[in-house]
Amino acid sequence: MATGVTSFQWFFWGYSLSFSHTAGKFIGDLNNIGFRQVLAAPSVGSGRIPDLLFAVYQGMFAAITVALAVGAVAERGRMLPCVIFMFVWATIIYDAIACWTWNPAGWVATMGGLDFAGGTPVHIASGSAALAYSLMLGKRRGHGTHELNFRPHNVTQIIIGTVFLWVGWFGFNAGSALSASMRAVVAAVNTHLAASVGGVTWCLLDYRLERKWSAVGFCSGVVAGLVAITPGSG
Repeated sequence: MATGVTSFQWFFWGYSLSFSHTAGKFIGDLNNIGFRQVLAAPSVGSGRIPDLLFAVYQGMFAAITVALAVGAVAERGRMLPCVIFMFVWATIIYDAIACWTWNPAGWVATMGGLDFAGGTPVHIASGSAALAYSLMLGKRRGHGTHELNFRPHNVTQIIIGTVFLWVGWFGFNAGSALSASMRAVVAAVNTHLAASVGGVTWCLLDYRLERKWSAVGFCSGVVAGLVAITPGSG
Protein backbone atom coordinates (compact mmCIF):
# COMPACT_ATOMS: atom_id res chain seq x y z
CA MET A 1 0.00 0.00 0.00
CA ALA A 2 2.83 2.40 0.82
CA THR A 3 4.38 1.81 -2.60
CA GLY A 4 1.06 2.36 -4.39
CA VAL A 5 0.06 5.50 -2.53
CA THR A 6 3.50 7.08 -2.67
CA SER A 7 3.98 6.25 -6.34
CA PHE A 8 0.75 8.10 -7.17
CA GLN A 9 1.72 11.00 -4.92
CA TRP A 10 5.14 11.14 -6.60
CA PHE A 11 3.58 11.21 -10.05
CA PHE A 12 0.94 13.74 -9.04
CA TRP A 13 3.16 16.39 -7.41
CA GLY A 14 5.84 14.77 -5.26
CA TYR A 15 8.53 14.80 -7.93
CA SER A 16 7.76 18.40 -8.85
CA LEU A 17 7.90 19.53 -5.20
CA SER A 18 11.25 17.79 -4.75
CA PHE A 19 13.13 18.14 -8.03
CA SER A 20 11.57 20.82 -10.23
CA HIS A 21 14.18 22.83 -12.11
CA THR A 22 12.81 26.08 -10.69
CA ALA A 23 12.61 24.99 -7.05
CA GLY A 24 13.28 27.35 -4.18
CA LYS A 25 15.51 26.75 -1.18
CA PHE A 26 12.82 24.96 0.79
CA ILE A 27 10.36 23.36 -1.64
CA GLY A 28 9.84 22.95 -5.36
CA ASP A 29 7.00 24.37 -7.42
CA LEU A 30 4.30 22.65 -9.47
CA ASN A 31 5.84 23.15 -12.91
CA ASN A 32 6.17 19.38 -13.27
CA ILE A 33 2.85 18.36 -11.70
CA GLY A 34 1.62 15.09 -13.15
CA PHE A 35 5.08 14.57 -14.73
CA ARG A 36 4.36 17.50 -17.04
CA GLN A 37 7.41 18.17 -19.24
CA VAL A 38 9.23 15.28 -17.56
CA LEU A 39 10.69 13.42 -20.51
CA ALA A 40 14.14 13.44 -22.09
CA ALA A 41 15.48 16.78 -20.86
CA PRO A 42 18.48 16.59 -18.50
CA SER A 43 17.45 16.14 -14.86
CA VAL A 44 18.55 18.25 -11.92
CA GLY A 45 20.49 15.25 -10.63
CA SER A 46 22.75 14.83 -13.65
CA GLY A 47 22.92 16.21 -17.15
CA ARG A 48 23.48 12.64 -18.37
CA ILE A 49 20.25 11.31 -16.87
CA PRO A 50 16.89 12.23 -18.48
CA ASP A 51 14.19 13.69 -16.29
CA LEU A 52 11.83 10.73 -16.57
CA LEU A 53 14.44 8.15 -15.59
CA PHE A 54 15.56 10.28 -12.66
CA ALA A 55 11.94 10.72 -11.58
CA VAL A 56 11.29 6.97 -11.55
CA TYR A 57 14.55 6.28 -9.69
CA GLN A 58 13.89 8.90 -7.03
CA GLY A 59 10.32 7.64 -6.72
CA MET A 60 11.80 4.41 -5.37
CA PHE A 61 13.42 6.36 -2.54
CA ALA A 62 10.14 8.11 -1.74
CA ALA A 63 8.17 4.84 -1.67
CA ILE A 64 10.61 2.97 0.55
CA THR A 65 10.83 5.91 2.97
CA VAL A 66 7.07 5.94 3.51
CA ALA A 67 7.07 2.15 3.88
CA LEU A 68 9.75 2.40 6.57
CA ALA A 69 7.76 5.03 8.45
CA VAL A 70 4.42 3.19 8.52
CA GLY A 71 6.01 -0.18 9.23
CA ALA A 72 6.12 0.87 12.88
CA VAL A 73 2.33 0.72 13.14
CA ALA A 74 1.81 -2.63 11.43
CA GLU A 75 -0.90 -4.76 13.04
CA ARG A 76 -2.10 -1.97 15.33
CA GLY A 77 -3.06 1.00 13.15
CA ARG A 78 -6.19 1.45 11.01
CA MET A 79 -5.68 1.40 7.26
CA LEU A 80 -7.60 4.52 6.14
CA PRO A 81 -5.88 6.96 8.52
CA CYS A 82 -2.57 5.33 7.59
CA VAL A 83 -3.19 5.86 3.86
CA ILE A 84 -4.03 9.52 4.47
CA PHE A 85 -0.89 9.84 6.60
CA MET A 86 1.22 8.37 3.79
CA PHE A 87 0.06 10.93 1.24
CA VAL A 88 0.24 13.93 3.57
CA TRP A 89 3.57 12.99 5.14
CA ALA A 90 5.20 12.34 1.76
CA THR A 91 4.04 15.78 0.60
CA ILE A 92 4.85 17.90 3.63
CA ILE A 93 7.90 16.13 5.05
CA TYR A 94 9.66 13.87 2.56
CA ASP A 95 9.35 16.10 -0.50
CA ALA A 96 10.59 19.12 1.42
CA ILE A 97 13.62 17.33 2.92
CA ALA A 98 14.48 15.75 -0.44
CA CYS A 99 14.39 19.22 -2.01
CA TRP A 100 16.64 20.64 0.71
CA THR A 101 19.17 17.83 0.39
CA TRP A 102 19.26 16.65 -3.23
CA ASN A 103 17.92 19.49 -5.35
CA PRO A 104 20.88 21.75 -6.24
CA ALA A 105 18.72 24.74 -5.24
CA GLY A 106 17.94 23.33 -1.76
CA TRP A 107 19.34 25.15 1.24
CA VAL A 108 21.28 22.12 2.53
CA ALA A 109 22.81 21.48 -0.91
CA THR A 110 23.81 25.14 -1.36
CA MET A 111 25.53 25.08 2.04
CA GLY A 112 27.61 22.10 0.94
CA GLY A 113 25.73 19.39 2.79
CA LEU A 114 26.72 15.88 1.71
CA ASP A 115 24.15 13.09 1.85
CA PHE A 116 24.98 10.60 -0.86
CA ALA A 117 22.01 8.24 -0.78
CA GLY A 118 19.49 9.12 1.89
CA GLY A 119 20.71 9.43 5.48
CA THR A 120 18.49 12.43 6.22
CA PRO A 121 15.60 12.24 3.71
CA VAL A 122 15.18 8.47 4.09
CA HIS A 123 16.47 7.12 7.38
CA ILE A 124 16.24 10.04 9.80
CA ALA A 125 12.92 11.23 8.37
CA SER A 126 11.28 7.79 8.36
CA GLY A 127 12.62 6.91 11.82
CA SER A 128 11.32 10.15 13.31
CA ALA A 129 7.93 9.65 11.65
CA ALA A 130 7.71 6.06 12.90
CA LEU A 131 8.48 7.18 16.46
CA ALA A 132 5.91 9.98 16.33
CA TYR A 133 3.23 7.70 14.85
CA SER A 134 3.94 5.03 17.48
CA LEU A 135 3.72 7.54 20.32
CA MET A 136 0.38 8.78 19.01
CA LEU A 137 -1.03 5.24 18.90
CA GLY A 138 0.31 4.35 22.32
CA LYS A 139 1.66 1.05 23.61
CA ARG A 140 0.70 -2.18 21.91
CA ARG A 141 -1.95 -4.30 23.61
CA GLY A 142 -0.24 -6.64 26.02
CA HIS A 143 2.89 -4.50 26.33
CA GLY A 144 5.03 -5.77 29.18
CA THR A 145 3.17 -9.09 29.47
CA HIS A 146 3.55 -12.58 28.01
CA GLU A 147 0.73 -11.77 25.59
CA LEU A 148 3.14 -9.72 23.49
CA ASN A 149 5.93 -11.93 22.19
CA PHE A 150 8.64 -10.07 20.30
CA ARG A 151 10.49 -13.18 19.16
CA PRO A 152 10.69 -13.53 15.35
CA HIS A 153 7.98 -15.82 14.06
CA ASN A 154 9.65 -16.81 10.75
CA VAL A 155 13.44 -16.77 10.57
CA THR A 156 13.40 -17.97 6.95
CA GLN A 157 11.48 -14.90 5.83
CA ILE A 158 13.84 -12.64 7.78
CA ILE A 159 16.84 -14.14 5.98
CA ILE A 160 15.18 -13.90 2.55
CA GLY A 161 14.21 -10.30 3.24
CA THR A 162 17.75 -9.45 4.29
CA VAL A 163 19.11 -10.96 1.07
CA PHE A 164 16.70 -8.83 -0.98
CA LEU A 165 17.69 -5.72 1.00
CA TRP A 166 21.41 -6.40 0.68
CA VAL A 167 21.23 -6.79 -3.10
CA GLY A 168 18.74 -3.96 -3.54
CA TRP A 169 20.88 -1.58 -1.50
CA PHE A 170 23.45 -1.55 -4.30
CA GLY A 171 20.76 0.13 -6.38
CA PHE A 172 20.28 2.77 -3.71
CA ASN A 173 23.91 3.52 -2.99
CA ALA A 174 25.86 2.69 -6.14
CA GLY A 175 22.95 3.91 -8.26
CA SER A 176 23.08 7.29 -6.56
CA ALA A 177 26.28 8.02 -8.48
CA LEU A 178 23.91 8.36 -11.49
CA SER A 179 26.56 6.90 -13.79
CA ALA A 180 28.63 3.79 -14.41
CA SER A 181 31.67 5.43 -12.85
CA MET A 182 34.39 4.81 -10.30
CA ARG A 183 32.26 6.62 -7.75
CA ALA A 184 29.54 4.01 -8.23
CA VAL A 185 32.08 1.22 -7.78
CA VAL A 186 33.40 2.79 -4.56
CA ALA A 187 29.85 3.15 -3.26
CA ALA A 188 29.12 -0.51 -4.03
CA VAL A 189 32.29 -1.70 -2.28
CA ASN A 190 31.63 0.47 0.79
CA THR A 191 28.05 -0.77 0.93
CA HIS A 192 29.06 -4.42 0.78
CA LEU A 193 31.81 -4.07 3.38
CA ALA A 194 29.55 -2.18 5.80
CA ALA A 195 26.88 -4.87 5.55
CA SER A 196 29.41 -7.67 6.00
CA VAL A 197 31.15 -6.13 9.00
CA GLY A 198 27.84 -5.11 10.55
CA GLY A 199 26.51 -8.66 10.34
CA VAL A 200 29.64 -10.28 11.74
CA THR A 201 29.95 -7.72 14.54
CA TRP A 202 26.35 -8.22 15.65
CA CYS A 203 26.86 -12.00 15.62
CA LEU A 204 29.95 -11.69 17.82
CA LEU A 205 28.13 -9.43 20.27
CA ASP A 206 25.22 -11.89 20.36
CA TYR A 207 27.62 -14.71 21.14
CA ARG A 208 29.33 -12.69 23.86
CA LEU A 209 26.02 -11.93 25.55
CA GLU A 210 23.96 -15.06 24.86
CA ARG A 211 26.63 -17.68 24.16
CA LYS A 212 25.00 -18.68 20.88
CA TRP A 213 25.14 -17.65 17.24
CA SER A 214 22.08 -15.96 15.81
CA ALA A 215 20.94 -15.79 12.18
CA VAL A 216 18.48 -13.05 13.11
CA GLY A 217 21.32 -11.18 14.81
CA PHE A 218 23.42 -11.42 11.66
CA CYS A 219 20.53 -10.03 9.60
CA SER A 220 20.03 -7.20 12.08
CA GLY A 221 23.70 -6.30 11.83
CA VAL A 222 23.60 -6.36 8.03
CA VAL A 223 20.71 -3.90 7.96
CA ALA A 224 22.39 -1.69 10.57
CA GLY A 225 25.56 -1.59 8.47
CA LEU A 226 23.64 -0.74 5.31
CA VAL A 227 21.78 2.09 7.01
CA ALA A 228 24.92 3.50 8.64
CA ILE A 229 26.96 3.63 5.42
CA THR A 230 24.25 5.03 3.13
CA PRO A 231 24.86 8.81 3.46
CA GLY A 232 28.64 8.43 3.20
CA SER A 233 28.97 5.49 0.84
CA GLY A 234 30.02 7.48 -2.22
